Amino acid sequence: MKVFFQVKGPLIWLDEQGAPDGFFDVHNYIALCRDHYEKVGLGRDYIDRLFR
Repeated sequence: MKVFFQVKGPLIWLDEQGAPDGFFDVHNYIALCRDHYEKVGLGRDYIDRLFR
């Protein structure tokens, strides 16, 4: 099975009452990329080259 998710906006977690309880947005993805690029030796600032 192949799955492709296209996220357009933040993911927001809700508590039992339906109130927002957390989120994951583009800034979280960028932080994950920075950490990964640092780990593999490209450097944390490598991702800046990908932005226009």
